[in-house]
Amino acid sequence: MALPTIKIPVFQQRYEWITKPLDLMEKSARQYPDLYSSQILGAKEPIIFVNDPQAIQEILTNDRKKFTAPGEENKTLEPLVGDYSLFLLSGSRHKRERQLLMPQFHGDRMEAYGELICSITEKVFSQLPQNQPFTARDVTSEISLSVMLQAVFGLYKGERYQQIKRQIIAMLDVFRFPLASSFLLFPFLQKDLGAWSPWGYYLRQRELD
Repeated sequence: MALPTIKIPVFQQRYEWITKPLDLMEKSARQYPDLYSSQILGAKEPIIFVNDPQAIQEILTNDRKKFTAPGEENKTLEPLVGDYSLFLLSGSRHKRERQLLMPQFHGDRMEAYGELICSITEKVFSQLPQNQPFTARDVTSEISLSVMLQAVFGLYKGERYQQIKRQIIAMLDVFRFPLASSFLLFPFLQKDLGAWSPWGYYLRQRELD
């Protein structure tokens, strides 16, 4: 039996994934409750969305060799994570790099990360003004960025901490709005037309030391 596919043009699929992804997934799931495929990421092979519990269990517990290697399917993330990110590697190279990282995600290290995340979260929330509205995105971004700088880069405060923090924020602000994500899904938009063009600005922010 052929795998069900979303019955709308590929360009429209990508546009809806950028502008209203939840609506697209809910609409598709109503039409195909168990699983369906889509070309939203522009990969060579379609992206398969699985909703059936038994199928999900099969995927998570079966031989990984039966499923597509992650590298090729994550190619759209290359401008964000670089050429050598674990997200983009496949085969023996992916396995080797993954084994090098795994000791950092076991035992005492994970407990320490948990304590760090709780501490940063409490600090960020303690600084929020009382009885005033706030934007959840800004708060969660501040928490995530602080965790990244401290847990990954080993930076806690000082000029270097603030410098890297500003540069990461400036780089990611290019994708602050949904339509800006179209740069990732539509490679033909990745044109450097100078520092004032969106893609040119992003490239320059990415190259800052």
